[in-house]
Amino acid sequence: MQVAALEDASPESRELAKIIRQLGNILPDDASFNWQESRRWCAKILGEYVAKSKKSKKLIKQLEGVRYVVGGDEHFLAHVSSEPNRIYKLTHTDNFGCRSYFSRHDPDLTGRHFHGTGNADPFFYLKRWLLLNSISEFQTRFEGIVPPLQSAWLPMICISQPTLGPKNPTQGEIINAMANYDFIKISQDAFLDPSSELLLTDAAPRNVRIVGGIPVPFDAIAQVASIETMDWVWESEIIRKKPQIV
Repeated sequence: MQVAALEDASPESRELAKIIRQLGNILPDDASFNWQESRRWCAKILGEYVAKSKKSKKLIKQLEGVRYVVGGDEHFLAHVSSEPNRIYKLTHTDNFGCRSYFSRHDPDLTGRHFHGTGNADPFFYLKRWLLLNSISEFQTRFEGIVPPLQSAWLPMICISQPTLGPKNPTQGEIINAMANYDFIKISQDAFLDPSSELLLTDAAPRNVRIVGGIPVPFDAIAQVASIETMDWVWESEIIRKKPQIV
């Protein structure tokens, strides 16, 4: 679970970085851009990209006749006969997966400060998997983008992952396994590496496997923690010793 150096990036990560650059040439890769308000425009631009993309045309052929299963709030799941040991995941056609938003307040005392919501930003979705790839040998691969199920909806981004065993760990097992790699629980199903400020949310038992003692948060949401989140972590003394900046 060590953060990979750029020069040691996996083929899967290099492919994710490549598609992020390609989309950056046609879409505004800008954190201040409001994707939620520009969904129809984004759908139109990405639809034109799909029509020209050889990778996406290949994926569309691979998925012909394949049956999908709903896999939670984020994805349709599919098995492709040519790769029986991988599972293909397609975003629902109204969102690019989910993202988490932070709240300092917990009036119901649930211990939860990160809450899920729909995500219309394709860059956030792709960078999520790039970050997750950086901390594990378990690698997520970009497969392509396919047309939506209904016109004017967002196209579906497809990734794939190696299959894992079906056993879900307990929350205690996840906490102990993550601690071995410097990830500290800061909220319900949320873990932070204080030195890199890499945040994993939605790391619930359903989204994590432990393989040979190593935690595999295969469906957690990975992102760099916001300034507000980090301020709260230090102010709350959830993590008592702040790393020294050298």
